[in-house]
Amino acid sequence: MVAQSREAEQRTYLRKERRDAYFAALRVAVLDVRRLRYEHARKVRKLREVERYWTKTKRIEMSMEALIALHAFGSDEARQFSVAWRVATEANDLDTMQRLVEQFRALMRVELQEG
Repeated sequence: MVAQSREAEQRTYLRKERRDAYFAALRVAVLDVRRLRYEHARKVRKLREVERYWTKTKRIEMSMEALIALHAFGSDEARQFSVAWRVATEANDLDTMQRLVEQFRALMRVELQEG
C-alpha cells in the first residue's frame, strides 16, 4: 500500500513537472511568434511594448529555463519540437513557427490528458 502511494505521488510529481515544462515552452514560443509577427508587419510600437516588458535578457532566461525543463521532463516528441523550434527561429521562419506552435499545442493536449 505504501509503495503504491509513493508511485502515485511520483507520477503526480512528474505529470506536474511535464505540464509546467510544456507551458513554459509554449509561453516562449507564443512570445517569439508575436515578436516576429510585429516585426514582419512593421508594428514598431507593438514590438517596443513587448520588448519593454520582456527584455532580451528576460527572454533568454525564459527560453533556457523552458528548454532545460523540456529536456528533463518532456517526451521525445516535445524534445523534437525544441530542435525544430530552434531551426525555425534561427531562420526567422514565421510560417513554420506558427505551425510548430499549433503542433505543440496538440501534443500538449494529448500528453497532458493521458492519465
